[in-house]
Amino acid sequence: MNRILQMLFLGACLALASCARQESRTLTFSSEDDLAGLRVATVAGCCYDLSLSKRNDIELLLYSFDADVLQALLNGKADVMVHDETILNSELRAEHGIKIAFKGKERFPTALVFRKDEAAIIDTLNAIQERMIQDGRMDSLKHYWLDEVYLQKKDYTHIPEEASGEPLRVACVTNMAPLSFMVGAEWYGIEVDLARELARALHRKIEFKLYDSASGMMSLKTGMADVMLGGIFITPERQEEYLFANPYHAYGSAYYVIDHDGQAAKGSFWKSLKKSLESNLLKEDRWKYITNGLWETIKITLLSILLGGILGVGLCAMTRSRRKWLRVTAWFYNWLMAGIPMLVLLLILFYVVFAKSGLDPTLVAVIAFSLNFASGASDVYGTSLDAIPRGQTEGGLALGFTRLKTFCYIVLPQALKRGIPLFQSQCVSLLKGTSIVGYIAIQDLTRAGDMIRSRTFDAFVPLLMVTVIYFVLAWLLGTLVKLATPKTRVL
Repeated sequence: MNRILQMLFLGACLALASCARQESRTLTFSSEDDLAGLRVATVAGCCYDLSLSKRNDIELLLYSFDADVLQALLNGKADVMVHDETILNSELRAEHGIKIAFKGKERFPTALVFRKDEAAIIDTLNAIQERMIQDGRMDSLKHYWLDEVYLQKKDYTHIPEEASGEPLRVACVTNMAPLSFMVGAEWYGIEVDLARELARALHRKIEFKLYDSASGMMSLKTGMADVMLGGIFITPERQEEYLFANPYHAYGSAYYVIDHDGQAAKGSFWKSLKKSLESNLLKEDRWKYITNGLWETIKITLLSILLGGILGVGLCAMTRSRRKWLRVTAWFYNWLMAGIPMLVLLLILFYVVFAKSGLDPTLVAVIAFSLNFASGASDVYGTSLDAIPRGQTEGGLALGFTRLKTFCYIVLPQALKRGIPLFQSQCVSLLKGTSIVGYIAIQDLTRAGDMIRSRTFDAFVPLLMVTVIYFVLAWLLGTLVKLATPKTRVL
């Protein structure tokens, strides 16, 4: 039997190796007409998606993140990827072994986005851009960012000389050069410079926050951001909901394919791994994203467990109350928490309930997870108490203990022993659930990995790091819960 299993395993390995040795077909094309019959990957919802989805002669593959589109090309799931002509600069193309096969003919005007009631600010930005065009600064700006001069110089940033009053809150929906990207705690990019020019003209300080596209648009609409940027194309549908400044540039599409010569020059696995680690951790001190995100995750998790655990005690008491209205209220609360997805609850609290309050996103996240955790903790408390036979309470009372002493010295120690495994599971689930806080612009551990991926277009190392850290955190949290449990003696 072992011999048969060994042969099957060897056959599977040989089959995988054979598939790995198969050379990708060499693609030669010079226009979009040559895409017929190919697998084309792009980001869902972008202009290229809307354009290519009208074709029936290609297999269109849609992904949520730019790094995933590139990985689809590198892993052979797609024959070609479509993206902005400036996103993958020469440095990234050489690093990943890809090249531009050709560029699309259509150009897409791009501008900074504002709410409908921000016409005055738009007029200010339009006047700034017009002056920059007249005095040549706009050409210099485009040359620096779009012609890749920024690859050698990293210090091109306009800081407002005078700042007072309310800050100019900027929602960045991309973390990719040359549009808008982070180096350490500082933001750079062609659109970042335009936003800085606007802030300087308004004599306001400037604040940047990173959102995904949908959350960025929601933050702008609800007034939590004053301007949104990140390579947003002007479309009729978007113009119905938002106001656009005058376009500062019209970007075109590029069709990227594998550069077989570049792939061959990448070197051995260990050499590639070392280079990947340097790119994802050491370059631009990107390891700080991980440490900062780790602290946010730990902070939200521990505070939510503490607050939610306390609220759970009160909720459990309500479910066991003699007053019917308290029992009904607790039942309704638990039913509500069980039926609302955690992400939906988080978004409702952030974008609706506390939209105008100015509360820190971390505090909103703690409130959301505490409310949800309280329901689960209440069930754990109730289940643990119900597992103790009623005779234990009756015995304590018969011995002369008061009800409080009976509960504290007889029932509670036994309930703790039975409930700790369930409570530990709830805590670990909360820890893993915090991975969604990036939707409200919190740079937690998961968002830190996404930020690194968006800069390096490397999926393996960032995801591996985040996975290992979450695994270690879950183990440490479970151990901490056990250590924090007082030693009990069952009477």
